[in-house]
Amino acid sequence: MKCSDAASVLVVDDTIDNLRLLSDLLGQQGYEVRAVTNGRQALQAVEHDPPDLILLDVTMPEIDGFEVCRRLRATERSKDVPIIFLTALTDTADKVRAFDAGGVDYITKPFQFDEVLARVRTHLALRHAQTALADSYERLRALELLRDDLVRMIVHDMRSPLATLLINLDLLKGAAAPLGEESRQDLQTAVESAQVLNRMANDLLDVSRLEEGKMPIERGMWDLTQMACDVRATLQALDRERPIDIESDGPVQATCDGALVRRVMENLVGNGIRHTPAGSRLRISIANRDGGVRVAVHDEGRGVPVEAREKIFEKFGTLAARHERSYHSVGLGLAFCKLAVEAQGGTIGVDPGTPAGSTFWFELPQHRI
Repeated sequence: MKCSDAASVLVVDDTIDNLRLLSDLLGQQGYEVRAVTNGRQALQAVEHDPPDLILLDVTMPEIDGFEVCRRLRATERSKDVPIIFLTALTDTADKVRAFDAGGVDYITKPFQFDEVLARVRTHLALRHAQTALADSYERLRALELLRDDLVRMIVHDMRSPLATLLINLDLLKGAAAPLGEESRQDLQTAVESAQVLNRMANDLLDVSRLEEGKMPIERGMWDLTQMACDVRATLQALDRERPIDIESDGPVQATCDGALVRRVMENLVGNGIRHTPAGSRLRISIANRDGGVRVAVHDEGRGVPVEAREKIFEKFGTLAARHERSYHSVGLGLAFCKLAVEAQGGTIGVDPGTPAGSTFWFELPQHRI
């Protein structure tokens, strides 16, 4: 049997007879064999040209096999090369030491040729599979980056016509008095749709910036209770069918990026409004916690299934949840919330509501400025 890709094997043993036997055996099977007699030569050989696999004797002068293995594992060029130990040591402690040093297998002397070949074939196949998997991952990652760059470019170019559209729709609203009620409602619907598109575009660009660590965090002292009141006033003006209550012991101060935290609040409250039946109430609670603050938005929607509670905060989790007909948000709002909160050292999540609905919450640590 011949190796299709002529895999290279480095054999390290201070016994010349063993080197000859293994070199002949592996050479007959089509492997490219290099042989050295001590640990120092092995390190030099690997540094010059890393093999696909190493058969390594343990008991050698100057540098034993365990130390050679540890040094190879500490080097970028050789850290993933499979190392099979060859030794007459049979104690369990020696075997454990071999694996702790970074070996992938252990063959005792005197070795059987069939066993050596079987283990060599197995570990070369595993190595080949790992390399192929890593290459596939890199190709997929490159495609993902290309896709993200393309989406960002398209969305960035969309922002100018969207801004123009919003400006002109606002101008039309100011001159809409002669229009009938139905036409004015149609115009308002167009304005709201354009605003949604604009928010989605901003969320996508900001999610990308947060993922790449390019979103600057500007910390300051903010009153989250007052922030919640401001958010309520803004969103309540757009939807008066779902009253919003605020629960707080008074001013709750937090050191954070106020602009980002306000957008997180707006996203969570807006998400609650979309999933709460008309006539039901929402509730925003703000409280101090040990070493930080907690903000929670309680809605009376149909709740988030257990299996979707992590997924809906992922970049494409809302799409999967939508396909599964479970609770979902609009756009990338929840993904933005997660990244914005975590960029400030906080945490975010969703719990079942009491007695029904959902509670979306986030916690921020206190920072000194």
